[in-house]
Amino acid sequence: MKIFLLLMPLLLGCSSNNRTGEMGRTPVINLSDKVAEVSSLPLSEATAKVDVIPLQSTEKSILGRILKVQVTNDYIWVNHIIDSHGHLYRFSRSGKYLNKIGKLGQGPEEFTRMSDFIIDEEHQEVYIITTVSGIKVYDFEGNYKRDATKQKLFMDEAFSAKSSQFILYRQSFFLSQNLCVIKPIDNPKDSLWSIALMNSAFNKDKIFKNPVHIGKEKQIVAHRATPESGAVNYLTENSSSFDLYNDEFTLKYPDTDTIYQYDMERKDFIPQYAIFTEEKKGDYELTHWWIKDRKSFDYFTITGYYPTKDYIYLIGSKGDEIYTFCYNKEDKTVRKQVREGSITERKLPWFSQPFLHIDRPFVLKNDLLGGNFTVDYRSCGRYWVDVLEPGSDDNWIDVEQIKASTSCDEDKNQYFIRTLEVVDEDSNPILVIATLK
Repeated sequence: MKIFLLLMPLLLGCSSNNRTGEMGRTPVINLSDKVAEVSSLPLSEATAKVDVIPLQSTEKSILGRILKVQVTNDYIWVNHIIDSHGHLYRFSRSGKYLNKIGKLGQGPEEFTRMSDFIIDEEHQEVYIITTVSGIKVYDFEGNYKRDATKQKLFMDEAFSAKSSQFILYRQSFFLSQNLCVIKPIDNPKDSLWSIALMNSAFNKDKIFKNPVHIGKEKQIVAHRATPESGAVNYLTENSSSFDLYNDEFTLKYPDTDTIYQYDMERKDFIPQYAIFTEEKKGDYELTHWWIKDRKSFDYFTITGYYPTKDYIYLIGSKGDEIYTFCYNKEDKTVRKQVREGSITERKLPWFSQPFLHIDRPFVLKNDLLGGNFTVDYRSCGRYWVDVLEPGSDDNWIDVEQIKASTSCDEDKNQYFIRTLEVVDEDSNPILVIATLK
């Protein structure tokens, strides 16, 4: 089946031969016609500047395994795990450690099992999302202010996804969840939603569904995960891709061919861009199993997108090849970079076939500093963050590669090299922060 976005979301997934570049008033990103293959895509096209920020390492600020980094105008926020507990630290934009947010414990002002956080710059507040004690609100200094909700989270009302994400957009809160049903569902049609607009009490005000799942609810629930037994394969998916660039809340559901934009007046997501390709999709179950067959990776898929001032970047794969498409908003042309990926496998004792996985990082040539830039996190629609962790085989950078490469800013290139060379085993991660144009 050809992948093509139809403008009516409920009809998503049908094929079309329209290749004119526009269908109605929705622009089409054509990934099959006159696509120029390039060896690299430069970071400087999307970003105005890049800063190298070593995070200060003190007795109070030693970081464990990083789960999330958010950059705001004045601060850097790092959610990490030490001793199986989540912690949130605040750093200055220069990397100086400032304080920890909240305290671990069972008290009314404390929290356990932190799962996410939200930064409200307008009100200088931090929302700590927990799985057992609701949502607690602190000021930027880390002092408790109030409980936003004392519920044991509202995931009990959802289908208990394996991961969730919270978005704050113009003082409206949204919750997204990706497909992973781990409990019985009485009413699949109304329960299998993908994103919800929350009210002030953090209950669902309006739900939105991934169009791919509409009509497949019974099939999904029939192949759900069970917490009682790990030896059951189930249907799952990647998380939805979100962005807040240019003060626009946009999203792409997994396995769909539409980028949607949220309309505040309508309280609805409307098509912003359509994606067209002549590549074929695989069967729904084949491509959605948690334990996949090797052949399921042979189908083309787009897993994420990154909007910028002049371009939209799309990340995808087919087989063991990773694709980065760069769509020019002005002339509608598309460039494609192809990189070699790796389908890894892990043995699971309760399954006869291995767990297969492929990482699809978004990597651009860092022509501003040297080397490559991997977008690990994006923040507030203004920043991309590459986290360099000392001692990590997967998330470090070759200093010799930086020395051998060219850059637009020789002074920053030399500072980058010096910063990397003084890192030791006690150092905190180094953040490379790109500010978008």
